[in-house]
Amino acid sequence: MRGGPVFLAFFVLFTVASLAVPVPLFPGNMIPTWFSLPSDSLALLVSAMANGLMYGLLIWGVYVLATWKMDEAWVSDYKARRRQRNNKKRVAKH
Repeated sequence: MRGGPVFLAFFVLFTVASLAVPVPLFPGNMIPTWFSLPSDSLALLVSAMANGLMYGLLIWGVYVLATWKMDEAWVSDYKARRRQRNNKKRVAKH
């Protein structure tokens, strides 16, 4: 569960940034329109939460894919090194 802290950090970051910066971000700026929310602090909070969720999930997905690829590369390198070591041991025995 290494991705949990990454998601949480970026969720909080984008939620707070959406509340602090008066620039509308997609998809949060569309949420009040879709659900006919009045333009008050509740709509702003819902918009910020939607932005935090969307961008937190996006960055979490990129992180998971990157670490998966790096782990996969590490495993294949480990197997290749192990094969080389075993081949050297076989040659030394003969």
